[in-house]
Amino acid sequence: MKKMLALLTAVGLLIASAGAASTMPSNWAQKAVQTAQEAGLVPEALNTAYDTAITRSEFCSLAVSLYRIWEANGQLKDITPDPVSFTDCTDEDVLLCASIGVVNGVGGGQFAPDSPIQRQQAASMLHRLAALRTDYIDSMKNKMPHVFIDGENIRSWARSDVYWACNSGIMTGTGNNAFQPTGQYTREQSIVTILRLYDTSYAAPPVTNAEIPYHTVLDNSGAGVSQMHLEDENGNRLLTDFENTDGYFYDITIFGDWVGLMWNDHANVALYQPATGKRIDGYYFDGIDEKYGVAWAGIPYGENASGSRMIVYADGTTGKTFIPETAWSRGRAIVWADANTLAAIDKSGNTLWQYKTSDHQDAILYGLGDRLVIEQDNTCALLTNGKRSDAQTYAIIPNQWSANYIGISGNSEYYTLYDQNGKALTGSYANALVEVGQDIYCGRVSDTQCEYFHCAAGGSPTTLFTVAATNDWPIALPTDGAGVYALRTDQNTITCFDRFGSVLGTMQTPFTMNNMTDIAFENGCIRVTRMSMGADDPAQTILYLPTGELIA
Repeated sequence: MKKMLALLTAVGLLIASAGAASTMPSNWAQKAVQTAQEAGLVPEALNTAYDTAITRSEFCSLAVSLYRIWEANGQLKDITPDPVSFTDCTDEDVLLCASIGVVNGVGGGQFAPDSPIQRQQAASMLHRLAALRTDYIDSMKNKMPHVFIDGENIRSWARSDVYWACNSGIMTGTGNNAFQPTGQYTREQSIVTILRLYDTSYAAPPVTNAEIPYHTVLDNSGAGVSQMHLEDENGNRLLTDFENTDGYFYDITIFGDWVGLMWNDHANVALYQPATGKRIDGYYFDGIDEKYGVAWAGIPYGENASGSRMIVYADGTTGKTFIPETAWSRGRAIVWADANTLAAIDKSGNTLWQYKTSDHQDAILYGLGDRLVIEQDNTCALLTNGKRSDAQTYAIIPNQWSANYIGISGNSEYYTLYDQNGKALTGSYANALVEVGQDIYCGRVSDTQCEYFHCAAGGSPTTLFTVAATNDWPIALPTDGAGVYALRTDQNTITCFDRFGSVLGTMQTPFTMNNMTDIAFENGCIRVTRMSMGADDPAQTILYLPTGELIA
């Protein structure tokens, strides 16, 4: 009996110990939480379960604690609260936050006080709260975009708030250049960010875009032959002592820490790292997936050329070697595991799935990432997740970003968007239909007009813009690489929008745009360059925020 009592006591102590540990903040947050508590920022109800998701009403109680301190110190602007009521919440802190514009309801007269908030929602609430201070400055610095790897998931209503929160050091990413906009926000994260608003000396270092220290410059030299060279950020020409080239190459591809070089009338190639001098001769890039930092590299010419390709990473390292069937897309590719087996791999070279081909029956047509079109008996099927779709009599074009695909019928004259089950999502477009962004498509509706529309996987299309058709038919829209796109909607207007089809802003150029105008993204901003049309008409370059504001 005594042994049993001792055992029960020990178990009870373990449970109590575990419970006590769970009431402590994480190591990274302990000091900040303690400081916030001493400053009177943390309501008593939030001094426990620090790693749990904070609810909408709990966040309001934190916000009100800071608001009252600012109010007592005379640090608030003149604010006239707009009385608000909700059918599902009478909490005074919630009603105050709603009346001063820090939070909104969820529709239908409700607030959903017990629902957890997302990280992008937290950014919006924090920004609205900060804007109530008398010393709040709506600076260009805090508006500058950051290109997160998962930035395509940031909604339009939160995008500027996320940029502000990261630029001001109030919030940070979650590691590996991710923000996780729809991820949960915990009590301790909320307390830490409220402390940063209270005292900016606790702010984190601002999140900044990684700068590429060099860029390519195109030269025209000798009998009209196009060559290029590499420059650093100060305009100094690099690699002038490389293999008697004097720094001029037939092609230069920048990929992370690597530079792909082609010289001697395309006869010689190498991968090179300017920062370290590391060099791999005879290899050149193929199938780059910039966003996920992975590419193929192989021997393109000569008697040693083969189908084998080595995985190369943007951080300057290399990986396994395979015989690829597709280029990289979304960090995935299809390779040959053996003579009769296809395998999808991730960027580390790990196998995701395998598929046995039918001898003398399957004809591999084309693919991208982990999607592949297979022909058999004059029909086409899409291979995804190791399974073949139903056979179709029309040709199939797999999309780069969406699980939908484009089918072509009628002697290659009619284009229709289908879901993975072969269900038609759109009507037929005569002449052309192109995927130009993630869930963004462009179809030619007449000889003079094109229609841009949004259609998520398996969803319904929504028309975004109808614009004049041009000769430079878009293969892909200019993008920041994380779900933000720019489109020339008329000769003087550029419209910026996200992958959900929400417009972020428009910009009016001071010049008429034509085929000599280049629209590109630079660190999340939109650079518009109009080439020189002669000595009396010099080149012009303008930089805009995605919201349309002029930077320079």
